[in-house]
Amino acid sequence: MTPIDRRRMLALLTMALMPMPAIPDSLPLMALPGEVPAPEMTLPDLSGKPHRLSDYRGRPVLVSFWAVWCPPCRRELAALADLHRRLADTPIALFAVNLGDSLERITAFLADHPAPGLPILLDADKSTPSPWHVRGLPVAYAVGPDGVLRLGAIGERDWRSSVIEQQLRALI
Repeated sequence: MTPIDRRRMLALLTMALMPMPAIPDSLPLMALPGEVPAPEMTLPDLSGKPHRLSDYRGRPVLVSFWAVWCPPCRRELAALADLHRRLADTPIALFAVNLGDSLERITAFLADHPAPGLPILLDADKSTPSPWHVRGLPVAYAVGPDGVLRLGAIGERDWRSSVIEQQLRALI
């Protein structure tokens, strides 16, 4: 029987428990298998205007689910706004769907953490997580122009990534 090198074991455990470094620029969205249609959703934006996903048929749509209480979501929001600005020359629509926060709480959050131009949709009663299979946050899906789920991400992403921007532009 080989003896256990306790120092090596402790070193490996210490490395495994260390905080993860910042999300690398190259962490892409994952291609989703099959031809799964995106679930329909109709949600209001911050001004109360309703947005129905099927109204965007023919255009790629990125749907990112977030909440004010979620630290990775908070970190992503400004980068999502930047991505939205960079994609302004394309037909790609981008929505940040807030799950469960009140309009007042979101407005207060945005006053301290601006996300200029980012379309934020409100799901106050949390009707979208179940059909979209959202079990934790953040989660994002890219819907193709045909209404089929094409790409996805569970967990934090660097939305300033050129890799992700190329993946979204390839959906056009």
